[in-house]
Amino acid sequence: MSFVKEVLSHLLKKPITIEYPKVETPVEEDYRGRHYADLRKCIGCSLCAIECPSAAITMKKLPEELKPKQNPRGLYPVVNYASCVFCYRCVTVCPVNAYILSNEYRLASFSRATTSEELSLATLRGESK
Repeated sequence: MSFVKEVLSHLLKKPITIEYPKVETPVEEDYRGRHYADLRKCIGCSLCAIECPSAAITMKKLPEELKPKQNPRGLYPVVNYASCVFCYRCVTVCPVNAYILSNEYRLASFSRATTSEELSLATLRGESK
């Protein structure tokens, strides 16, 4: 009988959990979320890929027409967020502070979770996404 009382008492209460994604979840300002390299600053040195403890960063070739002067090797970092441990070692080791930081936590998608080439190339062109 006490079980029925318990069930009835909880039926009349509001839920304790947040109804995500219906209700927006508050995030702290210093939360370590999605990060990617600003290709207008990146010099293609590969230090971020070398220092990444989870090997989540690979270097890719830039298209020849988009290769900036400060990046003679024409390489740019691509972060695989499925492997990333969000330690931000890449951010601290970058000699030109090329990484753009955010507290974006919504990283789930139906496609592979990496910094998209569109996003990286858009920053190089000066477009905002």
